[in-house]
Amino acid sequence: MRKLITTLAMTGVLGLGATSVTSAAPVPGYEGLYNAVAVACSLPSEDTAADLAACEAAINAYAAALVANVDISVANKSFQELRAEVFTANEPDEEFQADVDALFELLLPESGALAPAASPTIPG
Repeated sequence: MRKLITTLAMTGVLGLGATSVTSAAPVPGYEGLYNAVAVACSLPSEDTAADLAACEAAINAYAAALVANVDISVANKSFQELRAEVFTANEPDEEFQADVDALFELLLPESGALAPAASPTIPG
């Protein structure tokens, strides 16, 4: 009996571990939208304004799909991981990296700031 209870407890713990892994980014079933954000928000072409518009559209599409269909904690975890992935991908271009991170902050403030806060510009 004790062995059965131990086995059941271990199965439950392993099941919880598997659940937390599956809730990591990208959310299963939404890999295409996740990848679209990763591509649209990584390293600009020569038209940075177009890249930022495409990035914004991709973020909005992914966010809308997740918020409508999955638990908000799962969505937020995915947004955090996606934001970190994009931030790292943009390291070679610090200006674009900051622009994209600001876009994530505007659209998904719960995804957690990654860049150091900009120093306020003092007029004068």
